[in-house]
Amino acid sequence: MAKNQWHPGFCGAMKLELNKYHHVLEFKDEHQITKGPLRVDMLVIKKRKNVVIDKNIARIFRNYNIIEYKSPDDTFDISDYYKTQGYKLFYASLKKIDIDDLLVTLVTSQHPYNLLKYLSSRYKVTSDQQGIYVIERDTESTQIIVSSELPESENLWLTHLNKKLTTDHVEHLLTEAAKHGKDVALDSYLDVVSEANIKLFQEAFMKGYFKQCLIKSGYAEMWRTEGIAEGELKGITKGEIKGKVEGKAEMIVRILSRRLKPPSELLQKRICSVHDITKLDELADFALTCVSLDEFATALE
Repeated sequence: MAKNQWHPGFCGAMKLELNKYHHVLEFKDEHQITKGPLRVDMLVIKKRKNVVIDKNIARIFRNYNIIEYKSPDDTFDISDYYKTQGYKLFYASLKKIDIDDLLVTLVTSQHPYNLLKYLSSRYKVTSDQQGIYVIERDTESTQIIVSSELPESENLWLTHLNKKLTTDHVEHLLTEAAKHGKDVALDSYLDVVSEANIKLFQEAFMKGYFKQCLIKSGYAEMWRTEGIAEGELKGITKGEIKGKVEGKAEMIVRILSRRLKPPSELLQKRICSVHDITKLDELADFALTCVSLDEFATALE
């Protein structure tokens, strides 16, 4: 499997975690500090002044919040810490804002033992909330969030942003996702998490859990198993039907490529030659369970 792009999923997770306060928060994903070559893969959240966020990960948010994220395979070290402090000073200078109006938050799945040990020897480090460590330096503070240590009951999206989910985790995610309805943040989040836990999501799909989420959230074209026939009944054009049929065939190729290996050019042509939507639905289901490309090719005959 190709390397996961975790940042979009993290941005989606933060928006979902703070969904209750979306009206007082402004999210800027992958913020670019300057127009030149310096581009920082970070999230900036601007909070409306004098608003208190009653959420563990954002209780000490200030008016401007620079958030740096590490993927589940990585964690922060001392150089990362000082780099983010540099971003903070640079951002304050460019935006001409008071440094006390800025908070840096580092989010990692792995506990940064060495970094916290180093910081504890120089500054005051407190942890009044599970999975959250605050470094106090005079009037400045930095927050380190260890997502794997957060309470799942309060931080579902962040605690599940990893590639080691269980069946129960996936079912819980999909149940909660279904409650949100169609949501861009949810789409980004599920796209990353399902990619990282593809087999479990396939199993959930076959059992029907994903279908419930799909219907209510409108997520991910590649997982769609129904809706084409409904579209025909509503009088969609032949061109739209053709486009959806082609999308089905491409979806099957992607599923086979991820589960087994990329189909040969001949097999791909055979898949694309199927124009019956019902047959394509059946093939999509079989692509999730077949044990080899030969077995799938036989089902095409």
